[in-house]
Amino acid sequence: MGLFGKKPKPLDGTVDPAAPFVFRVGDVFTITGKGRVFTGTVESGSVAVNAPATLLVGDRILFGKVKRLESRRDRNPVVLIAGDVGAIELEGIDTNDLPLRVYGGQMIVDTGALMGAVIRSRQSSGVTP
Repeated sequence: MGLFGKKPKPLDGTVDPAAPFVFRVGDVFTITGKGRVFTGTVESGSVAVNAPATLLVGDRILFGKVKRLESRRDRNPVVLIAGDVGAIELEGIDTNDLPLRVYGGQMIVDTGALMGAVIRSRQSSGVTP
């Protein structure tokens, strides 16, 4: 790998969706028609599409599944590995499950409360739904 080369992906291109991972949330936004997207960095392990996941927000544990991944270099990757910066769309987590705040007389998602939250594999969180 050269100075500006890409990080190597797993050799055979397959990743166990049940493998442990930790993803630190840096920001949250909504894509119309697709849903809520969490951006951040994979701190350890590897995140795969269809992996069962938990979103840890404060003292709450929300259960979901990785529906879609995205990164700057690959629009639709199958996996993100430790050190990758990317985005995760979680299936099974409703807007009303997330921290909300009042804005202009309406309730909106409190993105500030979600910054620094953690998305983990269910295996590494030690909790089952």
